[in-house]
Amino acid sequence: MKARLFCRIVGALGLGLSALAAQAQGRPPTTEQLGKDPGALRQEAEQQRAQERAQQQQSNQQQADQQWNDTLRQQQGRAAADAAQGQAVLRTWQQRPPLAPEHNPLLGRWESLGSGKRAAAPGVSPEMANLAAALLGGITGGMCDSMLGRGTIEFRPAGLVAIGHDGREHAMYRAQYRGGGSRVVVLPQGGTTFTHMIIDFAGPDHATVAAVGCALARAGGGGVRATAANTSTATEGPATNQWVLLGSTVANGGMDVYVARSTIRRLGALAQMSDLWDFKTPHVFEGRSFLSTRNQYEYDCVTSRRRMLSTTGFSGHMGQGAVVGSGKSAAAWEEIATTGPIHDHWKIACTRQ
Repeated sequence: MKARLFCRIVGALGLGLSALAAQAQGRPPTTEQLGKDPGALRQEAEQQRAQERAQQQQSNQQQADQQWNDTLRQQQGRAAADAAQGQAVLRTWQQRPPLAPEHNPLLGRWESLGSGKRAAAPGVSPEMANLAAALLGGITGGMCDSMLGRGTIEFRPAGLVAIGHDGREHAMYRAQYRGGGSRVVVLPQGGTTFTHMIIDFAGPDHATVAAVGCALARAGGGGVRATAANTSTATEGPATNQWVLLGSTVANGGMDVYVARSTIRRLGALAQMSDLWDFKTPHVFEGRSFLSTRNQYEYDCVTSRRRMLSTTGFSGHMGQGAVVGSGKSAAAWEEIATTGPIHDHWKIACTRQ
């Protein structure tokens, strides 16, 4: 049966080829072809085919060049629009009156923590801050180093100064200030790769550079050290929760992100939910490696922001093994983008079932 079907298919293909051959044979020769030997005709046919291939290649290249130029123009247009928007924001701040030193909360010495290290609110343990910093990476670290350097810095009425470990001072750039209250804008006066820096405050001793995420903690600011359970095993493990895989990412060397809907607790506009990060490669905290963390976040379902309440790192996958580091204290609120994994967390926590 299968053999007969195959024969009919091949036969139909043969009929098609026969019809094409008959059509070609039935086409009368041109005047130029009459009197030419078959070899010359074949050579002309090959030349014709080569010419057609060259024309097709040229057409394809022209189309590719056109697509490239269109894409380049679009990218240049977006870059120009972004630059124009940045310049408009800069002009807006430049037109505002200078911020008087006595009303400038930014003046004084700060610790520049770089990108990814969140300036914790009073009461957050150093262990929790360091563990969070080990997880979050430094994608924008270069921008933070360019804007603020690393280590102790001092904002002065005339500009920014870096303070070395030996107490020596190094002038980074001159600056003017605008704004006041919970937002201060730094306008560098030449010699920098950026035009302005918007700094938002989370209390008097903690601040973050908007859009970039560079964190600042006031030198000598308050903070209560909490005790970390560095050697004990987890007493509150993921076995009590049903973890659901939310997605995977290549960030931090590759990681799977889980959430536990059973941990969602809502109170008015706020919601709390636990998640679990399971890493593909080990991360190191104070000389000890960890492969997973369990975190608890609080979400503001109205203004789209969140803050970490607690985090625990484990030596094994999926919250198993010894506790490498932990901390439990409310960190500063952070804004949530309109897309991405953090927005997915917020949506799950804030959506009523």
